[in-house]
Amino acid sequence: MQRSLRRTAPLAVVALAATLAVAVFGAALPAQAADDDAALARRVKQVTARIDLRLKALDKGDALLDRKKHVTDAHRSTLSALIDADRTGLTALREKVAGETTVDGVKADATSMINDYRIFILVAPKLRLTAAGDREAAAIERLRKVHDKLAALVAKAKAAGRATGPAEAALTVMQNSINKASNGLTGQVDALLALQPGPDGDAIRASVAKIRKTLGDVRSDLRTAVAAAKKVRDLAK
Repeated sequence: MQRSLRRTAPLAVVALAATLAVAVFGAALPAQAADDDAALARRVKQVTARIDLRLKALDKGDALLDRKKHVTDAHRSTLSALIDADRTGLTALREKVAGETTVDGVKADATSMINDYRIFILVAPKLRLTAAGDREAAAIERLRKVHDKLAALVAKAKAAGRATGPAEAALTVMQNSINKASNGLTGQVDALLALQPGPDGDAIRASVAKIRKTLGDVRSDLRTAVAAAKKVRDLAK
């Protein structure tokens, strides 16, 4: 009888332990599931908000493009198509995020949101710098016409026997500055519009920065040309 009790006691302990384990872990599972759901909901909310910021930026870009009158038809068409494509893609991605069932899925969507669109470091600069480049191109054409008119005035003054050396020197400065601006601007906007989004954000920033600097140099050359034109005008009076 005693041997029977000894055999039964361990079995009872094992059974009790199993019951306790089920109770403890069974109670923990709903809590863990709740934590996972909360984490998922939090990530979905965060990524959705970031997508919404990008969609708003695209709307602002669309409005900006409408205001920029010097943008060429070809460049305007390219930028409009870019905005439309990114808006469509981000809207679809927003819906995908809303349907995700895992945090990893949302993380993958967040990566796509950045790498596949690059709204802030690429699309926005494309809009601003294209407008700047096309404005500078228009300014170059205007200055060429001004130069030709001033050159005619100087030639007329010279033919009348007036001293035109300083005016001719200023005309040369103006012409050289216009040529330098034109050469610097050539191909820059098209190179900018050809840049594509991707995972290497530093490379994208560097490419945009190089074009931005070149456009800044062009703007400086145009200022020099304008100053020279004013000097020629004053000397030719």
